[in-house]
Amino acid sequence: MPDVALPPAVAETLAMLSSPVLVITTHAQGRNNGLVARSGLFASLLPEAPRVLVELTKANLTHDLVLASRVFALHTLPALPHDALMTSLSLVHTLGMRSGHDGDKMTGIAARPGVTGCPILNETLTYLEARVLATLDGEELTIFLADVVNGGRLRDGEPLTFDLLREHLPKEWFAEWTTSRERQIDDARRRRGLK
Repeated sequence: MPDVALPPAVAETLAMLSSPVLVITTHAQGRNNGLVARSGLFASLLPEAPRVLVELTKANLTHDLVLASRVFALHTLPALPHDALMTSLSLVHTLGMRSGHDGDKMTGIAARPGVTGCPILNETLTYLEARVLATLDGEELTIFLADVVNGGRLRDGEPLTFDLLREHLPKEWFAEWTTSRERQIDDARRRRGLK
């Protein structure tokens, strides 16, 4: 099925809804894993009892591990200074362009276990840990609503956005990015009966 071109106003509005680049990590069944996610939202009226909402595609091992463990850590990545940006790009390359189904993506990534047992990535900007309260099946993805149980800021700076990621992503990684994205889109279309 060919990609459908969205009207410019719809595409622009959807782009405005994009969150910073997020990394989600989890731990279950004796295994750590992580992925790059496009969306995370503050999901509570109560500042003293924060909740977050994330969506994870079913094609990813991290999805299955979060379902099993009912915990995850959400990280933002630093955009500055240049060394931090290069580390962020490396994390996106490792966690966002490979599948955990094909092997351990977490080897060599500096991390420590958080209070939930999820890996807290040392080179990120901020993190929070959450325990899943409820899920919603969205065919190709699952929406997780979770209570925040811990979190912190690991460095000063601004978060990496998808616009900055596209601007700074090394050209030699574009083929991997495209292949990974196409694999996930194909899986999503299959799960929604569009293929």
